[in-house]
Amino acid sequence: MKLPVVLLVASLAVNAAVITLYFKQSSGATSAGSAAVAALPEKSAGSSGSAAPVPSAASGAAAQTAQLAKSWSELQAGDLKTLPERLRAAGFPPSMIRAIVAAQVNEQFSARRKELLGNQAEQPFWKNQRSGMMDPKTMTALRDLGKEQMALMKSLLGDSAPGHEEINAWQRRQFGNLAPEKLTQLQSINTDYSELQQEIMQKANGVMLPEDREKLTYLEKEKLADIAKTLTPQEFEEFQLRSSNTANQLRGQLGSFNTTEAEFRALYRAAAAIDEKYGTAGPFGPRNPGDYQNRQADMLAQAKAVLTPERFADYKLATDPQSRQVSSLVARLELPPATTQQVVSLQQDFQNRQRALMTNRALTPADRTAQQAALLQEATAKLSATLTPRGLEAYKQNGGQWLDMLKPRPAAPSGITTPAIPPGAVPAVRLPGG
Repeated sequence: MKLPVVLLVASLAVNAAVITLYFKQSSGATSAGSAAVAALPEKSAGSSGSAAPVPSAASGAAAQTAQLAKSWSELQAGDLKTLPERLRAAGFPPSMIRAIVAAQVNEQFSARRKELLGNQAEQPFWKNQRSGMMDPKTMTALRDLGKEQMALMKSLLGDSAPGHEEINAWQRRQFGNLAPEKLTQLQSINTDYSELQQEIMQKANGVMLPEDREKLTYLEKEKLADIAKTLTPQEFEEFQLRSSNTANQLRGQLGSFNTTEAEFRALYRAAAAIDEKYGTAGPFGPRNPGDYQNRQADMLAQAKAVLTPERFADYKLATDPQSRQVSSLVARLELPPATTQQVVSLQQDFQNRQRALMTNRALTPADRTAQQAALLQEATAKLSATLTPRGLEAYKQNGGQWLDMLKPRPAAPSGITTPAIPPGAVPAVRLPGG
């Protein structure tokens, strides 16, 4: 997985800054000490006694710097494995020990990392970046190098290695509140299968063949089987709630629906049953496009069964693609959340009125055109008042394309008649939630 490596790199950057600050502080202390020495009163030539000569500020600073350099050279001289202990014996605080060790380890691996990256051909800016992707062998070598670096850091510093707590927190969010040894096992399983899946997707280069999907589906099943062997049934259920494809898909579909934990668990159980019925909803599983409407209908029915009527209304609004687009726009414009429902209601009202207008065969073409123009004018005015004029212009490009359907059609040239609209026919415009 990529996140632990990212955390390590970020930690190393912080550590480098800490080391710099430490030596700046040491330098500042040296300057202050030298200034204090310079401020001491000097013996006059006629004074009795043989006082030792007072060193100047410059010579004091030089002596301190030389001593620092000597101390650091001595600390670096030994084996890296014993560096943490030598730093502790020298009186360095734990945070500084972590920073210094991390910097030394990073320096040890940087040359190997540069060598790997240096073998990559530079891609001209005018070329498709996909063709310039890092080759799989180099990516594998870099991952292996990162693992080796992290293993060395852990062997030197143990649980106090930089980023250790952050990585543990991230793993618990992904896998559940498990013992550290189980978190390590799951991370290892996840990483191994992730690398195999990435190799297949890199080879596909954006064009997934049936055999690619079969391989990915097989790897996903094997990964879950290995994880299930590692965990108890209850732990595996908690893992599924956090990291399964079903849970990830569900979180993405919920949109602005601010679900509670209990609601999410209930909706997850419903979604898992639907995936069992129609096939996995994950990125690797077989998906029959013809099942989409049935899946959606089943999920709505299940959501209605497990949610209260009020919460189901919120769920239906939040999970509708068009409503979600309006909701995003409302949030971007910093308007009250209730504005989303107002806009959706206006859309439904005007589309229903348009249907009635277009199917009214008693109207003459001129009357229909006039009423349609009035309908568009009214819709524009009400939406402008709801979203503000600025928001209306943005809405026209983000979910408000239905307004174009309200525009009167140009009159047919003389001698040409437009076909009559059969009774019951309606424009092919989708209503939110429909």
